[in-house]
Amino acid sequence: MLAIVKIALAKLAHKTYNSALSVLLFAIGVAIISLIIKTEAFLNTQYKTNMAGIDLVVGAKGSPLQLILSSVLHIDAPTGNIPLDEVKRMQKNPLVEKTIPIALGDSHKGFRIVGTLSDYMQLYACQMQKGSEFSKPMEAVIGANVSKKTGLKIGDTFTGVHGFMEEGHSHDDHHYTVTGVLKKSGNVTDNLILTPVESVWMVHSHNHHEHNEDEEEHVHDENCKHEHEHDETCNHEDEHHVHHEICNHDHDDHEKHEHADDRLEQLRHKISNGEEFTEEEAKLFNELRGQLVVKNTQPSEEITALLVFYKNPRAAISLPRAINQNTSMQAASPAIEMNRLISILGIGLDTLRLLAWIIILISSINIFIYLLNLFNQSIYEIALLRLAGASRLKVVALLYTQGIILAVSGWLIGIMASYLIWIYLPQFELGNFFDYRVFYKELILLAFCTGIGLLAALIPAIKAYRNNIHFTLSQ
Repeated sequence: MLAIVKIALAKLAHKTYNSALSVLLFAIGVAIISLIIKTEAFLNTQYKTNMAGIDLVVGAKGSPLQLILSSVLHIDAPTGNIPLDEVKRMQKNPLVEKTIPIALGDSHKGFRIVGTLSDYMQLYACQMQKGSEFSKPMEAVIGANVSKKTGLKIGDTFTGVHGFMEEGHSHDDHHYTVTGVLKKSGNVTDNLILTPVESVWMVHSHNHHEHNEDEEEHVHDENCKHEHEHDETCNHEDEHHVHHEICNHDHDDHEKHEHADDRLEQLRHKISNGEEFTEEEAKLFNELRGQLVVKNTQPSEEITALLVFYKNPRAAISLPRAINQNTSMQAASPAIEMNRLISILGIGLDTLRLLAWIIILISSINIFIYLLNLFNQSIYEIALLRLAGASRLKVVALLYTQGIILAVSGWLIGIMASYLIWIYLPQFELGNFFDYRVFYKELILLAFCTGIGLLAALIPAIKAYRNNIHFTLSQ
């Protein structure tokens, strides 16, 4: 048998380019199928590890899938923020057992800064490699990949940039201090920077304060413009008089105060539309413009999302519907949205899988043509082998061996190529896929490839078996 393998290898090596082309086509199809196997395994692994038993995610209105991707998998932009007062009412719901807040918005060198509680690390069973958990605002615990790729270590300080890009507007006035580094866990926390929610509030309250000053200055300029148009009817003495009258109304008649607030909103609407004030409106707006700043929602009153855990199964039926219908927030189920995502991706994966099998089919036809031509070109050599004592079965075995060598070589090169490609894909790591389920499917693929190699060599082998050596040598 060893002699047959040596002869088969020698004959294939003699036709180097033809053999290499057959193997390459086969390897491309195998590599695509192997990558699909790994992708499916990756999605299933991410689904199980990163869902972490989260029953519901509550966030701003928008796409439910986007809410899950941004708040659970951290691979998309958030849908917005939700007010803290609604969150507190949500936490008091008798159907809710536990909640974990999520505050997003900044990053450091492309890694997201997540404001949350220490419960978030417990949710993913994180273990400390070095240091300790955060205990106060502006302290941070970083994931294993964050530490590896940024070089941050215990005691280092860093600043965040607005958004999730590597470069952007930096919050230079607020520095985070690294207090701990997490062990590699193979879940989403490997790529996160975790800090108390208050850290995110502190960073953005500064920017919000500057924004309010700019808005107040803009409002002041608008007001001065209207004062000039109305011949300075709102001088300082009139302003004091109007303020005194409004304060009296606030103390004497609560309904009039509410009416003044409504008027203020109407005046603000006029500013946004570029409409002019009357003299009375200019006086009123001049006094009440400060309330515009007071009415704005402070960043410290908002979070990005709330991870919710049910107290009992009944909550899954009534709670999401109640949130979506009766609040300004939306509720999304991670299980439902991830199944929807996988089904959407499954269409693309099935298409790629079909393409890969078409490539393998073409390569098997190429192997068949190659082996048939190889047999026709070496028919006299085969006849001489028969005269030298080789049986028909050994000649058939020689052709089958050539088909198997080509197919198995294509499988081996394709598998190696898929692993090399996988290593360099973003966010994917080879270490997480030494999984028996992946190997099992790849071994099944090997069996298919071997069968294709045998099938491609079938007709040349039949012709070799039926070949009449006396007639061949007499030609």
